[in-house]
Amino acid sequence: MERWLPFRRSRPDRVLDLVRRVAEARDPGEHGDGVEVVLEAPRTKWWRALFDRDDTLAQARIVVTRAGGEVRYPFDIQLVTAYGAGAAHRLGTRPGWAVSNSAGLAFVIQKGTHRTAFDFEELTMGAIAALAKLRRKPQERGWRVRVDRNVKRQ
Repeated sequence: MERWLPFRRSRPDRVLDLVRRVAEARDPGEHGDGVEVVLEAPRTKWWRALFDRDDTLAQARIVVTRAGGEVRYPFDIQLVTAYGAGAAHRLGTRPGWAVSNSAGLAFVIQKGTHRTAFDFEELTMGAIAALAKLRRKPQERGWRVRVDRNVKRQ
C-alpha cells in the first residue's frame, strides 16, 4: 500500500494525477483484481460527530483498473461511510452518473461507452463531491489520497 498524500478539497490535482497514472499504467494490482485510488475526507469535529452520530472516516474508493489492468466504463466509486449501503441514495443522481446499493455496499457510477473518452477529471470531482455532500460542510484541509494495489474482488 502506498502512503497517504494530503490535498485540499478545492485543489484535487494530486488525486487526478494518481487516477491518470494508475489508468495509464493499466496496473492489475497485486492480486490481478485491479487498483483503486482511495480518497478520505477529514473526520468531523468531535462535537458535530456527537450530534450527527458520524465519527467514522468517510472514504471514496475509485475503481480505476479492473481484473488484468483493464480500464473501461463504467467507473465505480465505492462509498465507505457511516451511512452504509444507503449512502449513494442520499446523493441523488447527476447526468452521466448512476447510484447503486449492491450487496450492501454503496456505489456511485460514472457511465460511458467504449466510444466515450475517459473523463478522469469528472470522475475525480464526482468522488470528492459525493464525500463532501455526505460529510455536510467538510473542511477544506485534512483530505488525503492513496493508491491501493492490494484489492481482492470476489
